[in-house]
This record gives sequence, structure tokens and C-alpha cells, in this order.
Amino acid sequence: MNLFIGLITLTAISYAVSCKYSFRYYKTFDEVCDHISGRWLAFGFVLQAITLSEKWILDGQAPFTSLGGILLALSFSLALALLAGRIKTPVPVLNSLFSPFIFFLSFLAFLAGTFSTPPPANPLMTTGLAWHIFFTFLGFSHFTMGFGVAVAFWIQEGQLKQRQIKSWSYRLPALEILDNLTVFYILLGFLFWMAGLGLGAVQAFQVWHRLPFDDPKILGSFLVLLIYGFFFCLRWVFQMRGRKSMTLVMAGYFLALFTFVGVRVFLTTQHVF
Repeated sequence: MNLFIGLITLTAISYAVSCKYSFRYYKTFDEVCDHISGRWLAFGFVLQAITLSEKWILDGQAPFTSLGGILLALSFSLALALLAGRIKTPVPVLNSLFSPFIFFLSFLAFLAGTFSTPPPANPLMTTGLAWHIFFTFLGFSHFTMGFGVAVAFWIQEGQLKQRQIKSWSYRLPALEILDNLTVFYILLGFLFWMAGLGLGAVQAFQVWHRLPFDDPKILGSFLVLLIYGFFFCLRWVFQMRGRKSMTLVMAGYFLALFTFVGVRVFLTTQHVF
């Protein structure tokens, strides 16, 4: 347990330093600050991968049955999505926007992991279910990044059309870069989400011997795939671009967010996790 606390502390510190330099970039627009922030982000990501593995070994099961484990997996998934985007197309503003969220989630994971007792073994947490949850986390995190880039595209295009360009918006990438990066994130999120749903369907047939589409969480998850599938169809078949396509990205994300979080708060579901 001491090793876990040490690792999760170092992870939170690494993300805090990354966040510090991302804020400094936002103030000065000095790309050196963004590079330093990116290095600390990558270092924190590696530490977090070790932390997740170590916690898996400590608990004897996937760390998705406790609040600390869930927060740890979410911040890890979001960090992976941000790093993937930096490798694909370095956009310093994205690091400035999302690194604070990664730090905040990792800090909450640190608090939950430090001051809570390890959860008892859950017989429902099979290997298949663990990967179902993890792939869903990865899909949601990439959808989150895609949503953020789509919002940036929406703002940039709106200012260009109205010819009311703000001084800070000059730091935003060109519309083509934002458009391509949005597709990159949504495509990865779509694949991860689909893999998670596939594994979840296998678990559902093993437990319920059917796929209960009357469950709002399961129905919402498949509707998210449908919306993003429609987005790719309009884009690649009918060549739809601009704000209309970004509207679909945002609609898909809000549905994914409600399915991911809101269903358990506002509706009834037999979905355990």
C-alpha cells in the first residue's frame, strides 16, 4: 500500500507541474512552456500506468470497484487521449485546456486512494468486464477531447464568419487542423467505445442471456455509436463539413456523458458499474 500511495502522489505532482506550465503557456504563449508541460504530462502518464498496474495487483482485481480506482482510470484515459493528440497534431492550446482536468482527477484519485480502505473482492469483476469498463473509459476520454476540439472549431469558424476575431483566438489552430483533429479523436473514441460495447455484450449474454436494450445505459451506449456512425457517413459519403458536422460531434458527446454519468443519477439501470 505504501508503494501505491507513493506512486499516486508522484503522479499527482507530475500532473500538477504539467498544469503549472500549461497555465504559464496560456499567459505567455511561450511554446517552451508547452513543451515542458508535455514532458511532465508524459512522465505522469507513465507513473500512472505503473500505479494502475500496481493497484490491480494489490486489489487482486481490476481497480474499477472503488472511487479512487475509477478516478485513476479516468485521468489515465484522458492523459492518453491528450498525448495521442499531441503526437498526431501538436496543439498547445489543448494542453492548456485539458491538463487542469487531468490534474484535478488525479488529485481526487490521490485523496480517495489515500483515505479510503481497499474495496472487498467483487466476484462480478471478471477480466472481460474489466476490459469492457476500461475500453469504455478510453472511448469516453477520446470523445471528450473530440468535443473540446469541436468547440474550438465552432468558436473559430463563428468569429471568422462574423469577422469579429478576438486577440486570443489567433492562438487557435487553423480550421482544417481542428477539423482533422476532431475526426482523429472521434474515430479513436468510436473504436474504443465499440470494443467496450462488444465486450459488454458478451458479459450481458453470460449474465442475462440477452442484450437488454430496455436498459437506458445500454440503449444510450448504442445510440452514441449510431450518432457518431452517422457523423462519419455524412462526412465521408456526403462530404459534410463545418459547424453542421461539429453539431453531431457535440450531440454525440452529450449523449455519451449522460449515458456515462447521468443515467445512474436520473434513471434506473440494471447495469452494475
